[in-house]
Amino acid sequence: MLRIRNAEQGQWRFSFAPVLKGNLILCILICVLIALFGLFQAKQNVVATVHSTLLSGSKQIAYRVAQSTNLLESLAAQPEFYEPSRPPEAKAAALNVISKQFGYMLAHYVDAGVNVHSVGEEPASLASRDYMQRLFSTGRPQVTDSFAAGADGVTLNYTVAVPLFYKGEIVGCLFCAIYFDEVEALMREMTFAPGIEGILIGRRGQIMSTTEKGRLGYGDPFLNDVRASVLLGTSRDRLEEQLLGRVSGSYWSIQGADLSYVEYARVEGTDWDLICTGSLRAAYAGLLPVLLPFMGLVVLLCGALLWMMRRYVRSQMQVVDMLVQSVQELEEKIYRDERPDNVDFKEILRLTSTGLSDGLTGVVTRSVFLNQLKEQLKNVKCHRLLALCFVDLDDLKPLNDTYGHGVGDRALKSIGYVLREFEKKYDGLVGRYGGDEFILLLDDLDDEKELRDVLDELVLRLHLDVGEQNNPIPIHCSIGVSLYRPEVGIDALIAEADEALYFVKQNGKGYYKIHQS
Repeated sequence: MLRIRNAEQGQWRFSFAPVLKGNLILCILICVLIALFGLFQAKQNVVATVHSTLLSGSKQIAYRVAQSTNLLESLAAQPEFYEPSRPPEAKAAALNVISKQFGYMLAHYVDAGVNVHSVGEEPASLASRDYMQRLFSTGRPQVTDSFAAGADGVTLNYTVAVPLFYKGEIVGCLFCAIYFDEVEALMREMTFAPGIEGILIGRRGQIMSTTEKGRLGYGDPFLNDVRASVLLGTSRDRLEEQLLGRVSGSYWSIQGADLSYVEYARVEGTDWDLICTGSLRAAYAGLLPVLLPFMGLVVLLCGALLWMMRRYVRSQMQVVDMLVQSVQELEEKIYRDERPDNVDFKEILRLTSTGLSDGLTGVVTRSVFLNQLKEQLKNVKCHRLLALCFVDLDDLKPLNDTYGHGVGDRALKSIGYVLREFEKKYDGLVGRYGGDEFILLLDDLDDEKELRDVLDELVLRLHLDVGEQNNPIPIHCSIGVSLYRPEVGIDALIAEADEALYFVKQNGKGYYKIHQS
């Protein structure tokens, strides 16, 4: 904070620019820290959400496939399905009932010639289907990628097939088709959180199902989309290698202006991979309703702090204003007076007493004393007696004229020393009011009797000898006292003490008088 003088107007003003700048920097730093904390928390949230979503989604899809596999395997263990003597039409009719009961798109019987039998239709060959070739060659259950099937040739489904064995040889198979929409519904359920997307890819790396509508399409190679991104923590070749090797993993990806966390894993019992992506931007946006009120509170607190500082400093600058004014007046007295030999040093002492601290006597100056007095009177206990004493060094001018200003200064120093002792002893305040005038507040008093005992002691202590040891010079002081009442202001209190002092001055000096209201 800077104090700047306006030379043209002769006035002083404050610039709060440094304080405002510091307060603004502090406010910005705290808000940045809150924003960084939010970013860190968003990162933690997106990683945890993606991981839990991937686990949940892969288990749900794997469970649906396993449920179908277990059902077909239990049927394949029944003689009515594996015995070659049973008519294919009967097997197809039984599977048709089971298909409707368990909600499959279809369930059919395939004979040893790889011909599919369905109710009301002629047998059709499936020998060209690669999954049928793998099943009859390996004797293991098969789970296919999604493909078009049915009468329209465009309806997508996933097929689960299990072999039928009779006397150790494959005599056909049973298969059922899972609705494509059913898997898509599972994908949508698992990605309910904002910014979370899921992608299901097949054995050849093609996209079979995705919740990212518009950017990715059915059948697109997943790695084509990866090539449009910047990968952090992995490379495209390593990602392809891990997907082919059925290895789970994760990485960060930058696409456009968004940073995303990606985690992938193989769906158990299939050749599919489930990939889950979480947007850091969306996770951070979800935290903003919590972060913004905190930032707003920081701004309000910084603003309140600045307002309180400004108010406090302005109240304290009244003292500085007096000090500056007194220094200017003193400069004019010393340097601009045409007759410096006739300078009134008593007036100079009065001017310097409006500063912060009196360098000669060690007590505070008048303006500081009045400021402290105002604060102390706010906390006065009603049962305590408080007295304001005007102390004046008697006959300072004759003392200076006779013995010189050095003796007068020693006298003022001695009075200041005694008054500071009483200030500490009675929990009061003392200040220099003007050249040879002091003002003393006595607070720690029980009643007027104690006050008179204290004043008797004070008067006695203020009868001093100054000068050299072989040439003592006696001095004494007069004291005017006023008693504080809540209804009396500071100016009136001082005026009463001054009136009592005037009475003592006119009636012998060297004693005290308590003003009677």
